[in-house]
Amino acid sequence: MPPSTFDWQQPADGLIHRERVLAVGAEVDCEQIGTGWLGQPVNSLSALAFLVVGFFIATRRPERVWVGVAVAATGVGSFLFHGPMPAGSQLAHDVSLAWMLATVPAVGTRWDHWIVLPGLVVLGALFALVPSLTDPVFIALTAVTLVVLVRRDRSAATLGPLALLVTSAAIGRLGATGGPLCDPDSLLQPHAIWHLGAAAAVTWWALAAPGANPTSGLGFR
Repeated sequence: MPPSTFDWQQPADGLIHRERVLAVGAEVDCEQIGTGWLGQPVNSLSALAFLVVGFFIATRRPERVWVGVAVAATGVGSFLFHGPMPAGSQLAHDVSLAWMLATVPAVGTRWDHWIVLPGLVVLGALFALVPSLTDPVFIALTAVTLVVLVRRDRSAATLGPLALLVTSAAIGRLGATGGPLCDPDSLLQPHAIWHLGAAAAVTWWALAAPGANPTSGLGFR
């Protein structure tokens, strides 16, 4: 097999690493898994954008501090998943991302005390015990988040970030392993673009969009 050809089912050195077998989900994100400490350098380093903007959100919008914490946690989980790939990194990646999706629409409402920290515990237990529910939960949380945010506010402060998020997600999907934008050896990784676009979108929303009415629940009337 030529060096430039990527077999996503096998690491670059031809060996099967036990810790990487536990994080095989990263294999669908196109970038070649190498033998260094950072299995996917571009994807792992781009994930740190979530950590940076999470701190920024928490300090600039104190009423959305838990959004900032959840975003930062997503950065840590994604970095571990794409970088060192230790045992449990895929669980950390999935739980932190789902927690962020649950936290964004809930913060500032009467539901936040039930969803923020209890939600983290429930999601962690659910994904650990029933991994097959991960994708359905992601789909449901994404749908709820989009509906809640749009019902709450239809200004550019909400629609703009959502458009950026959807665009970034589409690029990431087209760049998945086997997709038309996938080049495993490139420094320009679509999944990294998804990381950067999603981090920018949530920051834009967190800093610009109006807060929720604490008495109006999740925004449904």
